[in-house]
Amino acid sequence: MGREMAIDFDLNEMPANISQRLQNRITESNFFATPVVNEALSRPDEFEYTVTIDAGNSMHTVRTTDTSMSESLRPLIEALTELAKASEK
Repeated sequence: MGREMAIDFDLNEMPANISQRLQNRITESNFFATPVVNEALSRPDEFEYTVTIDAGNSMHTVRTTDTSMSESLRPLIEALTELAKASEK
């Protein structure tokens, strides 16, 4: 079992270019229309992701894995993972 990584981001407190990039990824992924829980079980050596976005009057959570993730969601997950790793340093 791998280690868990959890981090919160506030787009209002980020540099404008990073905030805009994430906002674009959220919009492009159609995040708020993505099913909350993906039924696929994770496979060995595969990452699981839980992403919750609170946009004021809208809050949505998506759970997915590397293999069950939709292609539209992948750029958002990759951007968030990159930011999370950078913030751990």
